[in-house]
Amino acid sequence: MILQGDIITENHAQNAFFSSFEGKYNIMDNLDEKGEPFIRARKEIYNADYVYITVVVRGTLNIVVGGTYITLKANEYLVVMPCMSVVVNDSRCIFFTFLTRSHLMADIYKHTRVSPKLHNNAFKFRHIRLSEDDMSTLLECYLRIKREHQRDDYPMKEIVLRSYQSAYIAKFFSLPIEEGIVNYVKNTNQYVFFNKFIDLLSQQHKKERSVQFYADQLHITPKYLTTLVLRFTGLTASQAIDQFVVLSVKQTLYCNEANIKAISEEYNFPSQSFFGCYFKRITGLSPHAYLKQYNVQSMNFVSKS
Repeated sequence: MILQGDIITENHAQNAFFSSFEGKYNIMDNLDEKGEPFIRARKEIYNADYVYITVVVRGTLNIVVGGTYITLKANEYLVVMPCMSVVVNDSRCIFFTFLTRSHLMADIYKHTRVSPKLHNNAFKFRHIRLSEDDMSTLLECYLRIKREHQRDDYPMKEIVLRSYQSAYIAKFFSLPIEEGIVNYVKNTNQYVFFNKFIDLLSQQHKKERSVQFYADQLHITPKYLTTLVLRFTGLTASQAIDQFVVLSVKQTLYCNEANIKAISEEYNFPSQSFFGCYFKRITGLSPHAYLKQYNVQSMNFVSKS
């Protein structure tokens, strides 16, 4: 279960069924294995753009998200939002996983009445315990998605896939999940400062991209800010700021809420060309190329007038 930026490859899915539909949805499982099969440790990777959802059916999955060690047991569910490092340690379990680009998850969230501003949940994860009945319900929903993945392509396949994933998320939010949330709150100063940094970043990222600004607001040094951000994300403070800004910009581009010049002004870039260079340095695509490939019209097969 490896993510490498926006790339997920079959070579990383040992002992797992793997499928991808145009890089927008990715699903993995080893449901056909017997017992509690061994899963080899994977090196640390960085999830730039996907909402990562995995469920353990049997056994134990040992995983590190950011700087947090998680033991995911039978009938437990883990959601990892974008901008988090992920590493899987040696484990023995039966699991199923699906990953969805954050833009598409925003559409799904709208249908389930959850805030579509996914960038506000960057650098976060949730670990939830489920009842056996709830687990069976989610597995049934996942198998529906898997069966659709395995069908030959047809013109409305993506729409159907997205509908099934919407049903999966809607079912999840209909469960009494608050009763099963595993709390990872730490009372350390570093954890407190890290969360204050993320909250401040969510409020100020359209205006400020300077490490010095956020350190000043938190009354700490830029060096200390980078130290604590590295601990919880695997990124420097500067990298974390850039990834957060870009994730927010991607959603704006996807929703086609404004033209590129207006977006560069909204995010307080000195010029459209500077914005273009900044975005391409981090994503590998210019804003125009990204808009052409990942916007709500092209991804929903809606012709542009």
